[in-house]
Amino acid sequence: MTKISITRAPARKRSLYSSLQWQKAISQLGRAMASKLSLDAVFREFAAGIKGYIPYHRLLISRVDPQNKIQRIFILSPSSKDTLETPGDLYEKGKSVTEWVVRERKPFIREDTSLQHDFETDERLSRMGLHSYISVPLIYWDRVVGSFHIADKQSKAYGERELAFLMSVAEWLAIAMENARFFQETHRLLEEQGVLHQVTSQINILDLDSLLQRLTNELLNIFRVNCAFVRLREPDGSFRMRAVSGTKLSAYPGASRQGLDGGGRSSWIVENRRPLVIRDIRRQDPSIPQGTGLIRMGFRSYLGAPILLKEEAIGTLVVLNKTVRDFTERDTFFLQQLAAEAAVAIHHALLFDELKRLNQDLERITQHKSQFLARLAHELKTPLNVIIGILDAMHLGATGPLNEKQQSALNKIQDQSRALQKMVIDLLNLSRIEAGTIPLEVSTFPIAKVVESLRTLTEDLQRKNSLDVVWDVEPDLPPLTTDAGKVEAILQNLVVNAFKYTSDGEVKIRMKNRPEAKSVELAVEDTGRGISSEDLPRIFDGFHQVHSTAASQGVGLGLTIVKKYLELIKGTIHVESEPGKGSTFTVTLPYSLQA
Repeated sequence: MTKISITRAPARKRSLYSSLQWQKAISQLGRAMASKLSLDAVFREFAAGIKGYIPYHRLLISRVDPQNKIQRIFILSPSSKDTLETPGDLYEKGKSVTEWVVRERKPFIREDTSLQHDFETDERLSRMGLHSYISVPLIYWDRVVGSFHIADKQSKAYGERELAFLMSVAEWLAIAMENARFFQETHRLLEEQGVLHQVTSQINILDLDSLLQRLTNELLNIFRVNCAFVRLREPDGSFRMRAVSGTKLSAYPGASRQGLDGGGRSSWIVENRRPLVIRDIRRQDPSIPQGTGLIRMGFRSYLGAPILLKEEAIGTLVVLNKTVRDFTERDTFFLQQLAAEAAVAIHHALLFDELKRLNQDLERITQHKSQFLARLAHELKTPLNVIIGILDAMHLGATGPLNEKQQSALNKIQDQSRALQKMVIDLLNLSRIEAGTIPLEVSTFPIAKVVESLRTLTEDLQRKNSLDVVWDVEPDLPPLTTDAGKVEAILQNLVVNAFKYTSDGEVKIRMKNRPEAKSVELAVEDTGRGISSEDLPRIFDGFHQVHSTAASQGVGLGLTIVKKYLELIKGTIHVESEPGKGSTFTVTLPYSLQA
């Protein structure tokens, strides 16, 4: 007994030493894997860590996703044809060792694939020159989260010793996988919330093309895909690609247009108003329209969602990947969320585009109107001047003496002709203002000059309307440096309006200095009809008349020109009015236009 014990002692020590070394290696590898925050980093650490202890030529790691689907997520293989996309043992239901390991929650060792073919995995690995393998389930808190298998070219490469090592490492790998998955999901959630917030904050971006390009860029980053694009419905009912990221727009075969009658996946999404998920375009459901353009460009997986506005599909949001990918329910839900936020932003941008188009149409119509009125005014001006000249000559007796009735009729014709002449001048001035061709003639002049021109005007108006005129002009008003002609035209228009709409009472003209504001205040107050609160906001609109009566001659341009002139000389106007009591128009002018 003693002899045997002495003989076997070194072997026991070696076994114990080896076991301690393995335990140390497992612990170090476990901590190294647990420190990684991405699944790819975890798997690469695992692959490198076991290499020094367990020989292998092929390593495949799979996981069981929340939908209980087995999915390849990492592979190291000597064969270029052995890829994550290959259906093989994972997609032939019931025939793979991976399914057995996951279902039975037990490891499996195959000593020689050339001798036993219980699984499809045996045949495929044997064809690849791999003769033995070991598969181990990954269990986290009593839940199978995946599995891995390693294969070697030598038969009988794996036994109980290797299994014990890998089972211990598998516990650490399952923990590291779940930690990395949790971190990635948390990071993804934060990214998703950030993107949603960004899209929501960009609702006020009114440049549709910029908005959509930002959106596709964000889709590219958040989904980690090769391409993202947006299609929107055109007025003719077709759908056009409006933005794309990850590939050139010209490279997409349907980039310009895709009518609803022309088929296509986007059409299917629009017609059904629900998302479309295609794991592999080459093997998609025959009931889904199958365009060949995406396949030619190398795309394999497809996820699209409708952009719904008030239950109506106005476009599609699509992401594409060039490797086969299982888009999850979470991916689909998030894309739908983005599509919903994008719909609001797109709606605002489309409304803005429509508003811009209408404004452009309005500007074009206004320009045509101004051109027509200017041409009409020019055509009327010359013959009207001739008529007024002849009337003046007749009034002076050039055509012979006139009796009382003829003189009265001539006076009426002259009044109407001069009123018509003022309309023509107003039309010409308005067209020049709108065209920006009316000049400013700036000079320094005393306000007394303006008062003198207004006195002449009021005296003439009083001969036709026996209203009282009250003057309230402060002495020593400062001179103004501005366009004297336009100041006189502004005040004359206001005085004429005051007489026109006042049948009884008085017209008061006030002028005050406002040194604290370096300006003068010029006001015209009447006791006439007044203006209703409904009419007040519109009195400066062109061709608008508050009272349309026989006494209200003109076409409603007087106050429009007043406002335009004031804008030119940096003045302001304020109106106070009460129906039945009168109106007060107060003009404020700076001392100097050049200040």
